[in-house]
Amino acid sequence: MEEKKEVQEIQEEVVRISVRNLVEFILREGDLDNRQGGTADREAMLLGGRIHRKIQRQMGSGYHAEVPLQMVVPCEKLKIVVEGRADGIIEEKDRIAIDEIKGVLMDLEMVKEPKMVHLAQAKCYACIYAKKRNLDEIGVQMTYCQMETEEVKRFYQTYGCTELEKWFLNLVHQYEKWALFQIEWRKKRNASIRRVEFPFPYREGQKDLVVSVYRSILRKKKLFIQAPTGVGKTIASVFPAVKAVGEGLANQIFYLTAKTITRTVAEKAFLTLKEQGLSYKVITLTAKEKICFCEKTECNPYACIYAKGHFDRVNDAVFDMLTHVDDMSRDQIEAYARKHTVCPFEMALDLSVWMDAVICDYNYVFDPNAHLKRFFGEGAKKEYLFLIDEAHNLVERGRSMYSASLCKEHILEVRKIVKTEDAKLTKALSGCNEQLLILKRECPGHALYSSVSHLVIRLMNVMSEVERFLEECRKEEIREQVLDLYFEIRDFLSIHEKLDENYMIYTELTEDGGFYVRLFCVNPAVNLSEYLNYGVCTVFFSATLLPIQYYKKLLSTQTDDYAVYAHTPFPEENRRVMIGTDVTTRYTRRSDEMYRKYAGYLLETVREKPGNYLAFFP
Repeated sequence: MEEKKEVQEIQEEVVRISVRNLVEFILREGDLDNRQGGTADREAMLLGGRIHRKIQRQMGSGYHAEVPLQMVVPCEKLKIVVEGRADGIIEEKDRIAIDEIKGVLMDLEMVKEPKMVHLAQAKCYACIYAKKRNLDEIGVQMTYCQMETEEVKRFYQTYGCTELEKWFLNLVHQYEKWALFQIEWRKKRNASIRRVEFPFPYREGQKDLVVSVYRSILRKKKLFIQAPTGVGKTIASVFPAVKAVGEGLANQIFYLTAKTITRTVAEKAFLTLKEQGLSYKVITLTAKEKICFCEKTECNPYACIYAKGHFDRVNDAVFDMLTHVDDMSRDQIEAYARKHTVCPFEMALDLSVWMDAVICDYNYVFDPNAHLKRFFGEGAKKEYLFLIDEAHNLVERGRSMYSASLCKEHILEVRKIVKTEDAKLTKALSGCNEQLLILKRECPGHALYSSVSHLVIRLMNVMSEVERFLEECRKEEIREQVLDLYFEIRDFLSIHEKLDENYMIYTELTEDGGFYVRLFCVNPAVNLSEYLNYGVCTVFFSATLLPIQYYKKLLSTQTDDYAVYAHTPFPEENRRVMIGTDVTTRYTRRSDEMYRKYAGYLLETVREKPGNYLAFFP
C-alpha cells in the first residue's frame, strides 16, 4: 500500500520548462567554437525589445503579438508543462501561422535558412497552438531582421499537425529522464535535510544570525550582516539556507565570493552538514583557464579535441555524472569530461543547473558578459538564495562590471591592420576616430559629458562592419585583434543602454598618451538588482560592512532591508593592536629593505610572547 501511495505522489509531480530552454537543451549539437564573434552574447543583448515591437506593430489587425502558450504533456510518472510566449500569431482568411522574430547584426544575404533552434522554437509554439485550435495544418514563419538597416527576411513553411505533434512529443519525452531525475533527487534531498541539525555548539550571537537568515528567507527580504571574523558567519548562513530549501522556500543556493579562500570555507560548511547524512549536490565553479585541459585556452574544434563535437556528447556526460556520483569536485568533473571527451569548463556550467548549491565568483551572477545565462535568462524560475560573502568587495566589483571604456588608440591600431584588408571597415573606423578626435581636443585631462550618443551611432556602424569582417576573415592573427575591439565596442554599447542617474560619462587623457571615453557606474545597486531579483532572498555578510547604510545604498534598491550586527565571541582583553608606521605592502614600495622590516616586526613579536602565529599579507 505504501509503495502504491508513493507512485501516486510521483505521478502528481509537475516539472515546468520554457520552450526556449527545452529546444536549446535537447537539440544542441556540434562544436564548441569561440571564433564566432560572440554570437550568443549578441543575441542575448539584441533580441526582444525595440525591433520586435516595431515589426509586430507593422503586421496589421490579423496579427496577435506576444501570445502566452502552454501545453501539459503527461508522462509515466510526472507531467511536463512546456510554456512560453510566441512573438506573433497570424490569423488571416487563408492561413494561420506562428511568427518567430530574430534580430541579427550580420548581412541577411548570409542567412540562407533558419537556424535549427530558432525553427524548433517556432515549431513548438505551432504545435501547441494547433492543438489548442484543433487545426489540421499550421504555418511557421521565421522573420529575421537586420538590426542596423531594419531589413527583413522571411522563411515560411506549412506543417501537418499530426506530424508536428509527433515531433513535439518526441522532443518532450527526450527531456523526461531529466525531469524524473530532478523530482526523485529532490525527494531524497529534502528527506535528508529534515534530519540535519546545526553541527556545533552555538557561539555567542551565532544563533541570532541563524534565526535572522531564516526569517529573512521566510519573509523574502534582503539581509545585511556585519559580523567580525570568528563568529562563524558561513555556517550560520549556509545552515538556515539549506533548511529553507528543504521546506520549499527556495530551490537553489548561490554562495558568491570574491576570493578563492572563501570558496574553500563554503565547501567545508557543506561538507560538515553532509557528515550528518545530508544529500546535497554542491559544485564550485573553476575558472576556464584553470580547468582547461589544453596548454592554451582555444575553444574551437581545430585547436581542441574536447571542443570538437562537444555539444553532441555533453548531455550524456552530464547525465552520467549526475546519476552516478554526488561528489561534484574538480577531480570528478575532469574525470567525466575526459571520459566523454567534452570541455570540463562548459560541462561544469551545465552541471550547475542541476545542483542544489553553486559556489562561485561574483561575476557568474552579476557580470553582464559572464553571468550564467542558464539561470538568468528567459524562463528562469526565480527561486534562488544568494549568500554573498565578503560583501563589501561587491561595491567595487559591481562598479567595474557595469562600467565600460573605449580607447581611441585601439581604434587606430585595428584600422591600421585592416587598411589593406577591408575598405568598408576601414572607413567605419575612420569615422569613429574622427568623432573621438573631436572629444580629445575638448579634453584638458578630464571632461564630463551628459551624452555621447553621437559617438554611439558611429560605433553601431563599426559593429555592423566588424561583424561582417569576422565572418569572412581567415587570417587568425588579424581576426584576434579585430575580435578584441569587437568585445570592447560591444561592452561599451551594452553599458550605454544602461545609462541613468547612477552613471558618470567622462573622457580622460592618461599619462601614457591614451585617450579614453568612460561610462563609469558610480552606484551599481540598480544593475545588481536586475540579477538579485531572481532570488527570493539575498544575504550580504562581511566583517567590514560598516557604515551599513552606505552599503545598503550601493548594493540594494530597497528601503526595507534587514540588518543585524553580531558581536565578537572573543574577549576584548585578549586583543592587542600594534601598528608599524614605517612599513607598507604597497606594490610600488616593495623591496628587500621593506621585507627585512616586516621580518623584524614579526621576530620582535614572537620573541616578546612565544606561541603559535599566523601572518597574513595581501
